[in-house]
Amino acid sequence: MNFQNLNRLNALANVVSGNFLPMTNINEKSSVISKIYFVIVWIIQLMYLASCTLGLFNVSWERALKDGTVNMVLLLEVIILNVYLHSRKKLLRELIGKLNQILINEDEIFRNVTISTTKMLEKPSRIYIIVNVISIIVWISSPLIKLFQKDEFYHEDFVMPAVFSNQPFSTGVFISGVFLQLFGGEYLLFRKISLDLYTMHLNLLITSQYKYLRIKFATILKENGESAKDNDKTIRQEMKLLIRHFETVIEMTGILKKLLSPNIGILYLNYVFRFCFLSFMFATTSLSEKLTYTIIVSYTTGALIQFYILCYCIQDLFEASTSIADDVVYEKWYSYDVRFQRVILMISLANELKCKISNFQNIDLTLPSFMSVGLYDCIILK
Repeated sequence: MNFQNLNRLNALANVVSGNFLPMTNINEKSSVISKIYFVIVWIIQLMYLASCTLGLFNVSWERALKDGTVNMVLLLEVIILNVYLHSRKKLLRELIGKLNQILINEDEIFRNVTISTTKMLEKPSRIYIIVNVISIIVWISSPLIKLFQKDEFYHEDFVMPAVFSNQPFSTGVFISGVFLQLFGGEYLLFRKISLDLYTMHLNLLITSQYKYLRIKFATILKENGESAKDNDKTIRQEMKLLIRHFETVIEMTGILKKLLSPNIGILYLNYVFRFCFLSFMFATTSLSEKLTYTIIVSYTTGALIQFYILCYCIQDLFEASTSIADDVVYEKWYSYDVRFQRVILMISLANELKCKISNFQNIDLTLPSFMSVGLYDCIILK
């Protein structure tokens, strides 16, 4: 097992999106094809950003607020997080290297816990990917219906306000603009999905280490509890190895916090604004516009699943880091000498080392955060 092959979806999304974030601890040179693809993706993304930014200033403020803001918030998030994570490649490789060293462990319990933890969110992830991709394709392509209605077009004819030429412009420019928006929108979505999958994969791998330690600490004492004196040397050796493992996990958690703490603040604010603007779109879209209303509902559903999965991952990490000794206290730890009991006490005190990824006091991506953002949206809709 290693960081890359434990989540094939993450590895595939990393390549298709053009993010090319580190998947190993080795600083490998990218191939010429990868570099060309990377440049093409960024050119499409920057063209998309420029056209959508100009579009906001060439339509009415109501239209810009309704149809352009969600897209711009997502664009800024993807660009900022991409630039940030690429600037921390060295730290990412260090963390991946430490994870790969631990993942060599052939213990059956370790393998089962790691695989079950990393695979549990694959199905929900696939659902939100499919829902969001289909929603974006239908939404951006919907203006093509206007080709049967007229042959002269304006900036407001695009589903998301954009500028590609002086208005009015011809059918050819309009079709080219729609397809550029389609490519730009899909690549933007893929890059967002890839960033989320990458972040969640890091979180889940470290969460699996805490879960494994909880099970293993209790298992050692349970299996050897009745013959503690006979197996004293073996138990101490196993505990020593687990303590070293635990120290490595705490070190990796510190690196994860350095990496993701800025992300948490950006993601939290992004989701607040994103869902607020989606709520505004709900409020200003008439039920008679069935296609638009359906697309907004499906896209929002996908975004909510996406947000929930991200919050769940971080909540799971937080809970796993504070429950390492929960099972140990029920075993016969008291049958050992004082020195060994002190080790058990230190493990129990480790429950207080809460793994809070965010450095911000009131901003975090946990399930309570998910509920609070939902509350903001309900207030806006009212």
